[in-house]
Amino acid sequence: MKNKKECEIVQDLLVNYSDGILNPESKKIVEKHLSECEECREELKLIQEDIKKNYKEQIELDYLKKIRIKTKIKSILIALAIIGLISIIIFLNNFIKINSTISKANESLKSNNFYKEKTEILGDNHTAVSKEYYKDGKYKYVWEVYSDDGIETSIIEYASVNSDQRIYIYETEKKAIIEKGNISELKNNVKSMKYVPFVIERNNLFSKIGTTFVYSIDTDNYAIGKKCYILHNRSEKDKWEIWLDIETGLPIKEINRDGGKTFFVGTNVVKSVNDVICEYKYEFDKVTDEDVKIPDLSNYTVENKTLNMEDMVQE
Repeated sequence: MKNKKECEIVQDLLVNYSDGILNPESKKIVEKHLSECEECREELKLIQEDIKKNYKEQIELDYLKKIRIKTKIKSILIALAIIGLISIIIFLNNFIKINSTISKANESLKSNNFYKEKTEILGDNHTAVSKEYYKDGKYKYVWEVYSDDGIETSIIEYASVNSDQRIYIYETEKKAIIEKGNISELKNNVKSMKYVPFVIERNNLFSKIGTTFVYSIDTDNYAIGKKCYILHNRSEKDKWEIWLDIETGLPIKEINRDGGKTFFVGTNVVKSVNDVICEYKYEFDKVTDEDVKIPDLSNYTVENKTLNMEDMVQE
């Protein structure tokens, strides 16, 4: 006669039996019962089919999971590649703009006849205006400081390329200083006379790449819709910027935010902090011989000085 109680016990063990995790004694009991009971054999068959079905479904789930992971990784890699490509395009665009602008500026400054004017708002109701005249190796520099009281300071310099002499005229004092020596000779080189903010010639690829990492460049309109580049130092984007003429590469305007400080007289206590704003103007082929001619110094008190590097080192 069929023992129902024994069937219930065996059927409870069939799952573990199918998984092969029964101990040897229990396994013998189950196998002995299965050899005698058709119903339990059918139950075992159903359990084994169910296990196979679940195993197949688990394999499919694992496969789908792997596909999802691979798809996700692929999507991330594609996104990173796109970001990298966009970054490279932006970098190359900046590289081309920055270095072509520098090249244009250097090309512009090859002229042997140019006039440069710089207006610098100093704050505290003072503005400095400098004017540079260059013609065929002869150079004149005029520096004046304006206030509500008029011109407070006026200095004029005369020099020639590769000469060891510079003449300084202090107009308000009617005084002239003729300075000679190798320090003047160092000042009287073409690059110094044609100096432009930011525009330094980069001759090798690494320095050009380095410049692109340091600076960012944007295109914008300035003053009467004139299109120009705006250059920023990446580390000081909110502190310094310069507008450059797209056609010539030369500066139009420069801002050093919080770059100017005034102090209470006789102290180091800050009275005010202001932006230093410079505006530039360039003209070519308009300087005359008269503009760079050294004036008659007979109406000035003349002082002669000799200034050499070795003398300064000894001091």
